[in-house]
Amino acid sequence: MKLKRRLPAGVRVALLLAAALPVAGLAMAACAHLGWWPGQLALHWAPQLAILSLPFLAWQGRNPWIGGSVAGLCAITLWPAIAAAHAPRADAPGGQMVTVMSANIFYGADHAESLKLIEGDIVALIETRDDDREHLRNDPRWPHQRWIGPLNFGGIALLSRWPMRAKELDMLEAPGIDAVIEMPWGPVRVVAVHTWSPKNPNSNGRNLRQLRELAGLAATEPGPLLIIGDLNASPGHPGIAGLRAVGLRPPHGGSPATWPSWLGPFGITIDQALVRGLRLGDCQPIDLPGSDHHGIRVQLSAER
Repeated sequence: MKLKRRLPAGVRVALLLAAALPVAGLAMAACAHLGWWPGQLALHWAPQLAILSLPFLAWQGRNPWIGGSVAGLCAITLWPAIAAAHAPRADAPGGQMVTVMSANIFYGADHAESLKLIEGDIVALIETRDDDREHLRNDPRWPHQRWIGPLNFGGIALLSRWPMRAKELDMLEAPGIDAVIEMPWGPVRVVAVHTWSPKNPNSNGRNLRQLRELAGLAATEPGPLLIIGDLNASPGHPGIAGLRAVGLRPPHGGSPATWPSWLGPFGITIDQALVRGLRLGDCQPIDLPGSDHHGIRVQLSAER
């Protein structure tokens, strides 16, 4: 009879710890409602953490206490993402449609190649530099432009084929543009934003306040509204749920993962387009050379 060889104790412990790390992330995400910023950060990654916890569950899940605890953590942390996936969506566009694009071109990268890929009737550019404005200011595709200079992590621009009235939006030392664009079917309010990245307690708090302020803006805006840009929040996050609560709707067919771009479909959706009083089609990802984000492109039309 052959004896089974056991792995050295140190190797087994190391493997167990590695397998348990995603479970620890789920436990952090379960504490998100307590306002603990690492938990809120982990909540963005709840679906990925749940998948990565499967090896630990297969290894240790025969223990009812361990298996039940991991299953409970998955249920608690996945619920916001599940609720977001089943939330009401915008109707598919029809009739006269326009193309809208948002692109975080990454402040520290060479923007030359990314700018060649920019297209659409309305474009929100995130993390811009001063030289981007010089490059695009005379582009005949967008005779109407509004630029906000670099603040903390780059500037922001809103480019339009049609006339617009635009002003800077007070976004807690982050760039934002609040505009009314004369679409072919009538005026539409377009808000382009780049919220703070929630990577520490201070910026996490700013991100939450910015999303609440956007929800307040939407609650007082009776007409058609489009919010677009890098929201630094995934669909299951409470800040995005707050936007949906005041009537904003995500694209008809879903939104792709946009960050980090090198993870492809396994990343998280933080570049978003949300509408009220409008129709919004499937959101398509756009490769942006040198950027850590994918851009998004979507078809927009009036609500009939």
